[in-house]
Amino acid sequence: MSIRRGRREVVDVPEPRRPDQSLARLLHVRKQRLGRLERERNEARQQWRECRALLRARKEERRQAVAVANEFWRAARAGFLEMTTTSGDLRKAKATYERMKEDAARRYLAWQEALARCDAAQQTFFGALAAVLAANRQQEKLGILNDELRQLAARTEE
Repeated sequence: MSIRRGRREVVDVPEPRRPDQSLARLLHVRKQRLGRLERERNEARQQWRECRALLRARKEERRQAVAVANEFWRAARAGFLEMTTTSGDLRKAKATYERMKEDAARRYLAWQEALARCDAAQQTFFGALAAVLAANRQQEKLGILNDELRQLAARTEE
């Protein structure tokens, strides 16, 4: 007597699914973006610093020009009042003084232009800084979400 074995039922074993990598890819892309934003922020900071240094130099140049012009005029007036120079020399000195004042005014305009560029560089820097901070916050949120998903997957496998 032969014992017939019963047919076995095929056990339906699901194929192991590959873990979803979309969040990991998103984290990678965001990390690259964060690196680019940080680089842009650093470049903007450097440009702003250079602009401020130029602004300080222009401001000091103007101050020196004004001081030199005032000292020149003071000396010319003192010479005239002491009667060591003639009125013709005083007129020449006054014309020279006026040219010096115009030069100081041009330097003031150059300072104002540098100030406008410096303000623009400052706005660029703070815009880049805000973008980096926002990207950092987003990266932290995605990192936390990724960690939570891993913990949940580990718990479901147990």
